[in-house]
Amino acid sequence: MAPTLELDGLNELHAALIEERQIIVASVRKLRETRRQKGSFVLGDGSEAGLRFVAVQQQIDVVEAVIATLTGSQA
Repeated sequence: MAPTLELDGLNELHAALIEERQIIVASVRKLRETRRQKGSFVLGDGSEAGLRFVAVQQQIDVVEAVIATLTGSQA
């Protein structure tokens, strides 16, 4: 079993990454809504956040895999 401190740190990192993913989604949603209200919405607005979203999701997957390995569970 992994030391509790290491596992606690990984759980905090996981929570922070989940929060970052939610922030990305909220930012894109707000950008699109603002542009719709102004009449300047263009298909693809916010798409540049897609790469950032994918990177954060990959980090989440890695952290979940490490936590699963350390706790001996299957994710």
